[in-house]
Amino acid sequence: MSSATSPSPPALTQCPGCGGSSLGGSLFLAAQPVILNYRFGSAQEAQNVPRRDLHLRECNSCGLVFNAILDAAAIPYDERYENRQNFSAGFLGMLRDTADSLTGKYLAGGGTVLEVGCGKGDFLQILCRRAQAQGLGYDTSCEHPGPTEDGRITFFQRYVTPEDVAGKLDLIICRHVVEHVPQIGDFMRLLHGISEAGGGAPVYIETPALEWIVEHQAFWDVFYEHCNYFPVNNLRRLAELAGFEVLDHRLIFGGQYQALEIRPAPGGKTAHPGQEPVPGQLETLSGALSASRREVTEKLAQAGAAGGWAIWGAGAKGVSLGNALTDSPPAFVIDSNPSKQGMFLPGTGIRVIAPESPEVKTIPVILVANSNYLPEISATLASLGCQPKLLPL
Repeated sequence: MSSATSPSPPALTQCPGCGGSSLGGSLFLAAQPVILNYRFGSAQEAQNVPRRDLHLRECNSCGLVFNAILDAAAIPYDERYENRQNFSAGFLGMLRDTADSLTGKYLAGGGTVLEVGCGKGDFLQILCRRAQAQGLGYDTSCEHPGPTEDGRITFFQRYVTPEDVAGKLDLIICRHVVEHVPQIGDFMRLLHGISEAGGGAPVYIETPALEWIVEHQAFWDVFYEHCNYFPVNNLRRLAELAGFEVLDHRLIFGGQYQALEIRPAPGGKTAHPGQEPVPGQLETLSGALSASRREVTEKLAQAGAAGGWAIWGAGAKGVSLGNALTDSPPAFVIDSNPSKQGMFLPGTGIRVIAPESPEVKTIPVILVANSNYLPEISATLASLGCQPKLLPL
């Protein structure tokens, strides 16, 4: 890979969600790493990750915020892509609660689940095991295509189409996929086609909520591989424009994520799609990011980061922080995911270590990339005899 910033493609002049041509707001970030959830085996390789400019625009018609100059071909969604969070006990608990909720609603008698963008397959395995269901998982980053040992699930290392559906489906899962898909309007219609091919199966979508990012001025939650940012009203609206009716829509994970449950609407089209967008969210976010970055830098200085500091969390948030706070970079990043330990962060080449590493005891300040994990991080450090200053975001 090369770290050079290649020219961007021509900017979109229409919303990729609804097709609207009235665009507002602007947030430009130059030379961003194209991928954050990626495993690099050396610092040099990580530092040489391709870079592209990012330019967010906001659709005045539906509210979608999107990267208007995305180079989708530059993002490598292959076996080295790694975005699992279930090595956290708290996050694993949320996955189990989600699986139990979906089982009670749609899989009480078992059935068949298809997951669009299943990653390494962890959630699908949790769901199928708890629901006693059969599963089909599709993802280009899947590491072990084929049937599982128990024959309950079959994984495919590719994208899925309606033509792949050979029988009735009881549920379709699409977790943390829609924020990565360039032509999101077309993709929502693809989900509708997959659902119809499976007999009108309900669809569960999970994705970040833009409102949380704006409220928390979370500059670390804006990065290249996320090309879409969905206000709550917008996700619902795009689903209805694609011919779905909404069964349930709620915030989860402390408001960071939104969960949408939908199914094909009778007649294929919703008469009054969604609520009107709330204008100006991108402008609010854009105006706050520089001050938010300075605030985090000042908090680190006040906490004593001059004596050394680290980030807890090598997911996208942590990698984004590492790339944003380069004036006095962290010594390392701590993560409980064994697949990331010993790897290096895209862009900076900062090393990822395990919580049990002796180096953790030497660091006086740890910036916690996601405050939802603060209780278990505190407990882990206490069990290891560590007492650093924790700074949650």
